[in-house]
Order: sequence, then C-alpha cells, then structure tokens
Amino acid sequence: MRLLPALAPVLLAALAQAAVPVLDPPPGWRDVTAEGKARNAVIALKGPETSSFMVKRAPSAPLDNPAGVRGYLNDVLGGLRDATAQDYRSTGRVETKVFRNGLKAQMIRAQLAGEERIVIALFAAGSAPYLAVLMSAAPEAMLDSLIGALQVGRVEGAVQSRGVARSTDGQLELALGGGLRSRALLDAEAAKGFVLVVQGSGSEILFQKLSEAEATKPGEQAAIVRELTAASAGVPAAQTAPLRNAPTAAGPVGVYSWAPGQGGEKLSVGYLPWGYWGYQLFGRGPAADELLPGALAALKAGPTSVPGLLASTPKIPIEKELPLRKAALGVAAAAAAFGAFLLLRWSLRRKNANLPA
Repeated sequence: MRLLPALAPVLLAALAQAAVPVLDPPPGWRDVTAEGKARNAVIALKGPETSSFMVKRAPSAPLDNPAGVRGYLNDVLGGLRDATAQDYRSTGRVETKVFRNGLKAQMIRAQLAGEERIVIALFAAGSAPYLAVLMSAAPEAMLDSLIGALQVGRVEGAVQSRGVARSTDGQLELALGGGLRSRALLDAEAAKGFVLVVQGSGSEILFQKLSEAEATKPGEQAAIVRELTAASAGVPAAQTAPLRNAPTAAGPVGVYSWAPGQGGEKLSVGYLPWGYWGYQLFGRGPAADELLPGALAALKAGPTSVPGLLASTPKIPIEKELPLRKAALGVAAAAAAFGAFLLLRWSLRRKNANLPA
C-alpha cells in the first residue's frame, strides 16, 4: 500500500507521455505518415496541390518560456527556408490561440512574396510538447480543420458525461448531459472506421463513417437500413419497425429502423447522409430505438464541417415497400457490414459496466 502514492506520479507521467495527437484527414487531404517522407512525424498529411500538414514531437521546445518559444519557432522557420530554398519571411511575433478542441497553441506565421503561406505552432499533449507545421496557399482557412481538429489524450473506453462530445473526424458534435454520455472509442472500433459513441438509458449508439465510395445512392439507403436492422437482430425484414426520419440540429436528416432482440433489448440501425459521404449507425440496448433519433436530434456540425457541403446533403427517401432490387442490394450490404455489427456486440459486452442503469 505504501507504494501507491509513489506510483501515482509515475503512472500520470506515463499517461501524459502516451497522449499522442491523432487526426482524421479533412476532405481533400490524405494521410501520408506511413510513407516516411516526414521523418519522425506522428501525423503527416498531403493536401491539395502543394499543401501539407505535419506534427512532430518537440522534446526540446520551451513551452513555458515566451522568449524560448519565439526563438524555437523562428529556428524552425529558418530550417524550412533553407530546406525549400524559398524566401519565407515573418515578423517573428508569437500569437496564442485556443481552438475549439481545447488545444492551446503558440504560433508564428510566415509569408512568401507578401502572401501568407506557413503557420508553425507549438502545443502540449499531456505534458509533452509537439510542433505542427502547416504549409498552404491559404493556411488560415485550414487551421480549425487541422490543428483545431486534433484529438489529444484519448483514453480507450473512457466515459464522458459533461461538456461536448466530438467525432474523431471533427464533423459531428453534441452537448452531453440530460441523459446523454459519450464513450471513447476502443482501438478495435477506431480501426473499423467508427468515429463516435453515444450512450444513454442503458443503450449505446456507434457512428461508423462511410467514404463517398462506400456510401450507396440516397434512394437505396432506406432499403439497406432495414435489411441491416433485420440482419443485426436475426429476424426477417418484415419484423423490423417501419423506417422513420431522424432530423439533426445541423440540417441533414437520417433514417432508422429497429427490431427486438433477446432479453428485452432492442437493436437499431440508421444512416445519416453528411455532405457527399455518410455515417452508418448501430445501436443496442433497451432504449436503442429512442436513443438513436435522440442523439441525432442533438447532433450539430463540428469544427471541420463545411456549411456548403452540409447544405448540399441529399435527402433519403423512405418507401413503404422494399422493391426486390433494392432488397437484394440491402442483403449484400448487410452481409458486408455484419462484421461491424459483431464488433459492436463484442464491444458492448466488454463495456456493459460503463452503461448507465
């Protein structure tokens, strides 16, 4: 027992060092970290044309020393100037900005031929300093979608009951409280494309992001949702609840259905169109049929969302009957996605202790 007070600082330090930033690339950007072109980068993204974004550990950065921060950032700019053979210029003024994700960054800006082209920032993740470099024709426009969308200090499976929950891609957010909670993703869930978990009334809803290539035509989504619901519960499609609309506070309108499961639980499935991609929703629990539309009703646009894209989100038509062609398509989609649902059920069994009574 005497060891516990001594171990606490060690454990806290280990957790702080493990708080590595993560980021889901915004539309038009791709992750190139694995290519190794940005040496020692924890995040490396390639954007349109010559745009790029990189995050590295900066163990020698003096975060609490204003003069040291200014010198460090200007040294980094000097290195970029030499490496690119471009005459980047800066006033050297350090500005501090707190982003919507709560991250506090100290930044300098640099111009090329009088036009802003670079933002260099220092920030802390846990107690560890990190350096971010954004190079773009319009860096100011991308700050919130990149630095402001970094996820820092996520603990696997941790439950959040206050504040704002935000999807890992920065597109979705909702205020917690009033029965709504959020759980941090398990690593296995994140690897399958899940970006958000919402809990309430002993139930849980998982949001899985679908790319433009994965999302089928709007007119076919209603059939797919119903077939996925049937496949999840192991019942015929005729035994699932009629499809219903589920509007969001952000504007897009989802569709969902549900079916009874074993032991009084309910299984719900939904689809939320979002710009030119979408989210598949999987729910389980005694109130999964009410939690899914309730969570969507509270859903707002996150910091990386683009109003113009949201405004162009297609409508999902609901049909009273499922044509054979669409039902067949739904069966194929259900087979493809059933593995994701099995992951959900496994995840929920592991995390039942986190669900509210």
